[in-house]
Order: sequence, then C-alpha cells, then structure tokens
Amino acid sequence: MSIGKRLIDLARSELNSLLEKAAHVDGDDDDDDRSRPRHGSEYGSMSDAELAEEIERRRQAREEVEQATSRTRRPEPRTPPPRRTAAGDEAIRKAYAALEVPAGSDLETVKRSYRRLMRKYHPDLNAGSPEKQRAATDLSQRLTEAYKTLERHLRR
Repeated sequence: MSIGKRLIDLARSELNSLLEKAAHVDGDDDDDDRSRPRHGSEYGSMSDAELAEEIERRRQAREEVEQATSRTRRPEPRTPPPRRTAAGDEAIRKAYAALEVPAGSDLETVKRSYRRLMRKYHPDLNAGSPEKQRAATDLSQRLTEAYKTLERHLRR
C-alpha cells in the first residue's frame, strides 16, 4: 500500500470519527443513540480523552511517515535567484532594442524577430560588395549575441 493511500485512509478515518463524535454530541437528546450501528467504527465507545489520545497518536504517526518520505526524496538543486544589476538590465534593454521588439516580450516573439532580421541581414545575402558583407557580418553577430542574451534571460 502506498504512503499516499495510507495517509488518505488515515485522514478519512479521522474525519469519520470526528463526524461521528459531532453527531453523538449533537444527538445527546436521544437515549437510543448508542443502540444505532456505528458502521464498523471502533471510536464510538471512546471517551473524549481517549479520542484525543488516538488523534494525537495518529498525528505523530503521520508526521513520522512524512519525515521518512522527506528523507528519501532527493532535494531539488536550488539555483540562486539571478542577480539584477544595472549593467545586466541595460544589456537586456539593448538586446530587446537590437532585435526590434518591445521590452518584456516573450521568447517566441524574440525568436521570430531574430529570424526575420537574420533573413534580412544575413552575410550570404549581401555578398555583392565587401563593405556590405562586412557590415552584414557585424550586424548578424550583434543580432546573434542579443538573441543569446535574451534567450538566457527568458529561459530562467
């Protein structure tokens, strides 16, 4: 039986016993309350102190199970939150501007804009003159750098 199933069964039994206890307290007017069947519950004949002890015992058992399961789980590696610096914010703003998208755009928008600009300014398409090719190479390198910066930022 899985631990989850055990915990659910435990919670159900505690809830049922509390509901029966509440029904018993509400129905004190009926003398034949004890003669009614308890649907298999052994808690109907317990006193308040015994019931409180049983609930406490079950709570402790549940905590022990939770502690045992938490020890077997591997802790997820925690990455520290990214440090926000003025230089980092400025680099991200420049990257958005280089890709001609509004600041705060999602990764899909950034990707579409990068591909559109690379199709327009790719060095192979501007091979007519050496000056144009140099300018296109420089621009495509800046676009790629801006895209990589935003990709790292948006994938965090």
